[in-house]
Amino acid sequence: MMLSRGHTPHTSTPITPTRAPTAMSRIPDADDVTPKVAGVPVDDPDVSSVLYDANMIEGALEQLAALVVSHLGDFEVFVPVTTGAMMFASDLVRSVYTVERMLREELQRGYKRMVISCATCASYGAGTSSDANVEVEVRLPSCDLKGKRVCILEDIIDTGRTVMALTKALYEAGAEEVALIALMDKSARRDAEATKYFEEKNMKIACAFMCPDEFVVGYGLDYGGRYRELPFIGVLKPELIAASA
Repeated sequence: MMLSRGHTPHTSTPITPTRAPTAMSRIPDADDVTPKVAGVPVDDPDVSSVLYDANMIEGALEQLAALVVSHLGDFEVFVPVTTGAMMFASDLVRSVYTVERMLREELQRGYKRMVISCATCASYGAGTSSDANVEVEVRLPSCDLKGKRVCILEDIIDTGRTVMALTKALYEAGAEEVALIALMDKSARRDAEATKYFEEKNMKIACAFMCPDEFVVGYGLDYGGRYRELPFIGVLKPELIAASA
């Protein structure tokens, strides 16, 4: 299992637990009705379909954690992009710790404590799409980045311009190498300039799930600051978006 290098995730992503679902598909559970969290059925009146439930997210996190331990062992700074990646990042880094400790004898290396420091990037606002012509404002993490290998933890790669702006800022701050791990990849909206930049940097990239070209919420992903608390990822009902437009 390898991280892709020099390509965006949709071309050679090593971790895709499921195929990209159609816009209105529902992932069935044991009862083929609603997703379950801790054995309890969960549904939400604002979500038209559930793409990835809690069990699928947990499985993807385990795979990503194993990838980090096996291929990013020399990366010491992990940068969650707030606010969207806060749930994904917190669950992932704890999974990385667990996998690292479980495999410590096989790895034959000492445990390296990761530095976790957040960055913020303003590009989405309260809307439903990312404008390629909008400047991305980046606030870097507060830790020392000079000579460090840095891994960005992002909720979703859309046009890729936000990640590109952050990656450039990290390199300007002295990072030796920058990699990217994302929860979701909405490849249908990828910006050509961002794709070219990732290829030129020969950037290590991996994501957990492919995302349809719909507006998705849950597990940190929001619409106007709402829906981050959902324990699954689903498609927001179009009428709710139209009503607030």
